[in-house]
Amino acid sequence: MSTARSGSLFRAFLIAAMLFGQSAPIAAAAAADAGVASAGIDADIDDGSAHAPACTIQHPSVLTRYRVRPDWRVAGVDYCVGYAAGTVLKDPATISMPGVSVDARNQVVAVTGNDVTLDGYDFSTGGGWSVFVQAANTRILNSKFVIGARDNPPIYSNPANGAPSNLYVGYSVIDGNERSPGYGGLITMVGRGLTVEYCWLKNAGGDMIQQHHTGGNVVVRYNLIEQGGLAPGAHGDYTQFLGSPITTTIIYNTTIQNGGATQGFMTEYVTSGEIGHNTMMGSVSYFVSVDISSIVTTFTVHDNYFDPGGYGFAYPSPRNGMPNDASPKTIFTNNVDMRTGGILQDSHGPAAKSSGSRP
Repeated sequence: MSTARSGSLFRAFLIAAMLFGQSAPIAAAAAADAGVASAGIDADIDDGSAHAPACTIQHPSVLTRYRVRPDWRVAGVDYCVGYAAGTVLKDPATISMPGVSVDARNQVVAVTGNDVTLDGYDFSTGGGWSVFVQAANTRILNSKFVIGARDNPPIYSNPANGAPSNLYVGYSVIDGNERSPGYGGLITMVGRGLTVEYCWLKNAGGDMIQQHHTGGNVVVRYNLIEQGGLAPGAHGDYTQFLGSPITTTIIYNTTIQNGGATQGFMTEYVTSGEIGHNTMMGSVSYFVSVDISSIVTTFTVHDNYFDPGGYGFAYPSPRNGMPNDASPKTIFTNNVDMRTGGILQDSHGPAAKSSGSRP
């Protein structure tokens, strides 16, 4: 398992690679590989780092205080998320493309045509913009959102105004600014299919990500999710699924919480899926919740590393899965307490792999 020294060495080689590009000496690349090995990081794990943006890592030292840490590169700790440094963001008021209308007065960008990509916009200006998705295959990436005085929800959809589906949000920074927009979360999808990756979601007044009523597949991966439920009286969730059969993959995210009132990855109405390889820290009440009543096949909670600063790891309820519950549909394996190295899993499950410790 990596030490603070070896982790810093590895990050130094990453910075050198970004500074010198592909012309960096071969010896430096070889040394970087050696740094990965000495850090106890498995370079063969597909942890998302290969496609991460070149920007300043948000919390490079946050794991150094723990006895054990994950053996993969952690989002927001070993690689940056959000948009790349040097990105020149454009004014949303200048958007002019088929399938998109711009209401500059109310600061709403409405996507009404299929296959629209909004790439590299500053939606944080003038009190904060909304992107209102009403069509299929919308892609929002390399952009910045901040909820301001207008309390506009950053990204939302509504099938009453079209047929939204397969929404992609990536490589963006979405800041709730501790405000509650009154509708949904930072990202609210009322339509089938949602992918959120390489985003820095932070300071939500309430929820981070919501999927409403229409089911489909939800993928949440390679994100830094930081500070939810910050508005007065809020009851936040990192994910909230409502009303229809959903399959989900929640992997390789990092969550950090200090204060506020929020739960973690809540997965009601799921038919199958996984919560795996996440790094979870802070005062979240419970990091995961798995609704047994809706599972058709199986749901696996595995290989998560956590610091239980709240009430516990999994939400206790007669309808929810827990380690050693009576349901064959929920599988808990190799979830690691970073403070002690202890393993939380089903006693009848597969043997846990060993977790490295700091000297």
